[in-house]
This record gives sequence, C-alpha cells and structure tokens, in this order.
Amino acid sequence: MNHEKRIKSLQRKIKKEGLDGMLITERKNIYYLTGFTGDAGLLFVSTNSALLVTDYRFEGGVVEKIQGARYLLTREGYLKGLKDDPIFRKKKVIGFESFGVRYGSYRNIRKTLKVKLKPMKDVVERLREIKDEDEIKLMKKAASIGDKALERVLEIIKPGIRELDIALELEYQMRKLGGEGVSFTTIVASGKRSAIPHGTASNKKIKTGELITIDFGTYYKGYASDMTRTFALGRPSSFLKEIYDVVYHAQKIAREKVKIGMKMKEIDALARKYIEDKGLGDRFTHSLGHGVGLDVHEYPGVNQKSREVLKEGMVFTIEPGVYVPDKGGVRIEDMVVFMNGKKHLLTRFPRELVIL
Repeated sequence: MNHEKRIKSLQRKIKKEGLDGMLITERKNIYYLTGFTGDAGLLFVSTNSALLVTDYRFEGGVVEKIQGARYLLTREGYLKGLKDDPIFRKKKVIGFESFGVRYGSYRNIRKTLKVKLKPMKDVVERLREIKDEDEIKLMKKAASIGDKALERVLEIIKPGIRELDIALELEYQMRKLGGEGVSFTTIVASGKRSAIPHGTASNKKIKTGELITIDFGTYYKGYASDMTRTFALGRPSSFLKEIYDVVYHAQKIAREKVKIGMKMKEIDALARKYIEDKGLGDRFTHSLGHGVGLDVHEYPGVNQKSREVLKEGMVFTIEPGVYVPDKGGVRIEDMVVFMNGKKHLLTRFPRELVIL
C-alpha cells in the first residue's frame, strides 16, 4: 500500500486549510496513513513531513514497518515527545480530529503543545473513501472468509437450535478460516424477531417455517466484510415467501443497474421504488447501504438524502430489507465495488431463497 501517497494527500489538505500541521489520534487513521498496527500513539503530519510518536512497547518490528513517516519512541508522554521534536518547531496552528478527541484530551493537547487548535471533521475518513487495489484485495479475502463460514454454518441449523449457537459457530468458523474477529455484533434473528432490522442473536430457539436473517462480517488484515442472507427453516408461509421475493428482486435491480457516476440517492431509489410499488415501502425502514473499509460503516452513505456520486474504488453495500412486525423480515446484502470500469461483487454467497 502506498502510505507515502496517502500522507501527501493529507498534506495537500493541510496546506489548503492554512494549517501548520494536523494531529492524528484515531487508531484506524494512523494505520491507514502509516501502516502502524500498535494500539497507542499519535501521528503528527506537517506540510512536508510526518512523525509517529509511540512508546517502547512497539520497539522493533512494529514501528520499523511503518511507511511515510519517521518514528519517535518516548517515555515522557506522546505530546511532550512531539513538542520537543524538531518537526514541531515554529508551529502555531494545527488541526485535530474533533470527533475523536474528548474534552479532557483537548485541554491536555492545548496545555502541552501551546498552539492554536482547529477542529477538523472526517479529513482522513474522506481520503479512505476511495480504496486502492491492495485494500480491495484484502476486503475480497474478508468477504470470501464470510462466504465459506456461512456455508459451513448452514449444516448445523435444525429445529430447536438457538440463534446464539448459530452466531457463535459462525464467529468460530470465520476465525478458523483466517478472520481477525467480527466486524460488528453478529445478527441472527428468526421468526417474528426477523422483523427487527438489527436483532442480535438471542436464546430464542428456531422453529420450522421461520425465516432466519443472518447479518455478519469479519476483519482481515484490518479490513472489514459485511453480508446478510435470509434463509427459511422448512417451507415458509406464502406471505413470507412473497416478501422474500420482493427484497430479492429489489436487491437484484439495484445490483444490476448501479453504475459509475450515479448519485447515491439514485442508487437507493432503484431498490426503494420497487419495494414501494409492491406496497411495502413503509416497511423498508433504513438506507440502502453504506461504505465499508477499515470500519464496517464509513463513507459513502447510500441513502435518500446523499448527493454524493459513485466513483471507482468506493466499496459499498446494497442491502434492501422489508420488516413486518409480528410476522417476519427479510434482508439481502452484498458488498460492491467498481474497478477499471467493471463492477465486482465481493460477497458471493447465493441470493436465492435457501430452504434448510
């Protein structure tokens, strides 16, 4: 990954804002910019250089692998180490990540560094919005782990199994296949609970004739996956089969018609209009999708209000859903990206209704 290029992109933003530098404290942003995998430290990026300040716990292989910045190991505290380093000479105005800094930390930064602080929102997060080929390869691997794990888990689903048992087995299989832990709390919602969009796994036992929505993901080398599939344990009622068909076709329409240059709200409308035309518009209660990367939810947002335009390298989800209280719900979700003008689906598990 070209960390030097990422640092340079941030430096252009720093210059444009008239800053002497920017303090990066969010761990995933530090990782994105330098490749540093430690869990403590800060990164200072000036208009022409960058310094990672951390401590001796990460001496050796961890700090020596960083790119795009030099590093400083200190026992005196990260802020003091930065203040005393030549990179910080004559600095008067610096930016900081306003959404990641608590008030107490802000006061400490101001007291120690003795500079004017300018709050900055989502600067690095916006850089992360466009993925390079290396990032996409890692996300493809994360998605593949999810595909394989789900296939294995379906073998254990039988009447009487708890939702929680399915979730635990799924997480175990993802770990066994190389995943680095779940990218969010695993959702397994069956029967009437499948009408809860974010119904995390419970002790409920699954019965014949119920729908089962499974929404899950893992990390691979820091990058997330996210996929949802809905299954039926035995033959579902005609009503449940009907709402499955509606969601299936809405998702298929969006997957097939999405293209570079569309506004995100137009992509949302592709699926939403179909569901509305089937009389279920009020039961589609969330946005069509979201970006995925180092975080499982990041830019871009794929929703009714977003005017953002789809560009190459944006990894995003398409996940329409219909949720009918006291009856059941369906969601189908895939990760999508365009590379070299071609559309790629990172999640590959079949979308047609599987009756277990």
